[in-house]
Amino acid sequence: MGLPPSDAIGGGMIRLFASLLAALLIAFLLPPFAAGAQERHMSVRLVAESVIPRSGGEVAIALVMTPQPGWHGYWLNTGDAGTPDRIQWTLPGGTALSSLAYPVPERLVVAGLMNYVYSQPYALIGRLRLPPRLKPGTPLRLAASIDYLVCSDTLCVPEKADVALDLTAGGGGIDPAMRARFDTWRAALPRPLGAASRFALRGDSRLALAVPLAGTEQIGSAD
Repeated sequence: MGLPPSDAIGGGMIRLFASLLAALLIAFLLPPFAAGAQERHMSVRLVAESVIPRSGGEVAIALVMTPQPGWHGYWLNTGDAGTPDRIQWTLPGGTALSSLAYPVPERLVVAGLMNYVYSQPYALIGRLRLPPRLKPGTPLRLAASIDYLVCSDTLCVPEKADVALDLTAGGGGIDPAMRARFDTWRAALPRPLGAASRFALRGDSRLALAVPLAGTEQIGSAD
């Protein structure tokens, strides 16, 4: 039995690659309702540290992400694979929301690719600033639509969640249990090093870089 011509083999490989690429594009371009019809692998909630934020002040809010066991979400810098979250906000008139702060991620290596992920529940934290002279009792509704990628070791699924939260302008009081919860989430955020990095160009045209690290960090060879 003779071997198939080399151009036939090449054509078959091209068709296989094109099929795989098309399947990947279809997975990412599925309409939102198609993802919603399937089982979700990540739950998303929107919460506030105070449900009665003070006029002219700020209140911490959080998108709480809970992946199913065996699945993970992605850091803002996803690494070699994955896609970052895409979030669209609908905010009360006159309010402003800061950028969301992401907690320190885990490192996950799959097939030689470094990924920065969350396999445990985590929270993306921002601060909502209220306009001054809001009357007590004024309703404040904020909503978010988030597109995210959730993966297991063998499969990735694009999902979409729509969440909303109703607040009321008030005195800014915070429930102790909710404060403790937000304190736990804040403790998971990256912390400043507390010292500046330094760099210098040596006479032999080599760049010397000094980066402060905690004493518990283990440093290996630069090679």
